[in-house]
Amino acid sequence: MKRTVWAVAVRLATATVMLAASAGTAMADWTWVSTFVPQAAGAPGTGNATVFFNETAKTIRVQMSYAGLNGAPTTGHIHAASTAIPYTFGTTSNPTAALGFGNGSATGWNPSPAQATGSYDRTFDVSSLAAAAPTWGGTFKTDHSGLTIDQLNAKFVEYMNTGKAYINIHTSTNPVGTIGGFFTVVTPEPGHWALLASGFAISVGRAWKKKRAQKAVAESTPV
Repeated sequence: MKRTVWAVAVRLATATVMLAASAGTAMADWTWVSTFVPQAAGAPGTGNATVFFNETAKTIRVQMSYAGLNGAPTTGHIHAASTAIPYTFGTTSNPTAALGFGNGSATGWNPSPAQATGSYDRTFDVSSLAAAAPTWGGTFKTDHSGLTIDQLNAKFVEYMNTGKAYINIHTSTNPVGTIGGFFTVVTPEPGHWALLASGFAISVGRAWKKKRAQKAVAESTPV
């Protein structure tokens, strides 16, 4: 009996650890979504964006679509900084540009040329402080000098999760920014999978205790 109990306990612990381990890997990835609103007063245009951060590959993919701008985009950015006022657009100047969608060949608009209605899809390499463009903006790295690439990536995640980062599109009519949006996290909350793992362990443990009690009653019942 003791050996059986021990075997069940080992299997249960192993299952829990495996679930938690797989959760740790999954939790390394983040996804955020944003719905665009006017950044400049009265600016026309609508749009939305999705940003994927793959911690294993150390890449950030930016996808967005937009329509009805007051001109073709001249540039676009994800602005992020410790000094940013949470959930507040810059109106005369923006916080530091962490990622840029400019007119250069490596970071430029794609598809090109940009139109007043269109889309954007590019993957940035954030695997190294020395990664070739498209990667972190130079000022963003300077603002956080002394950090490793993993620490810098973690700062970006922090800003995205606390309203200190937003994506926007600039036009010649609104050079500071015409439309943009802050982000909502759609990745499960940290600890979600660990909670599921512990819940699984508790459920199985209760089921085992119930079965053991039923067996004890059956064995004690006279035939």
